[in-house]
Amino acid sequence: MAAISTHYGDVHRWILKVIDSCTEYEQIFTAHRLVSNFTNMKYPTLEWFEKSSLNGQLISAVYDKQRQLLEKQYESTRS
Repeated sequence: MAAISTHYGDVHRWILKVIDSCTEYEQIFTAHRLVSNFTNMKYPTLEWFEKSSLNGQLISAVYDKQRQLLEKQYESTRS
């Protein structure tokens, strides 16, 4: 499912949902690409500090999810 709206807030929320829905480590690579695409998009109505804040939230979310999935994978190999 793709984001229907092109408004930066809707796209941001959709990417957060995609990140949250990752259940396998391999899926995180797609989430990283989505974050990268978002950070490269131009939104003329946003000030640089607003864009930086949105980018930071997504980057943090994707790395947190990646860490969670790695820990889950590590724990499953230890059992």
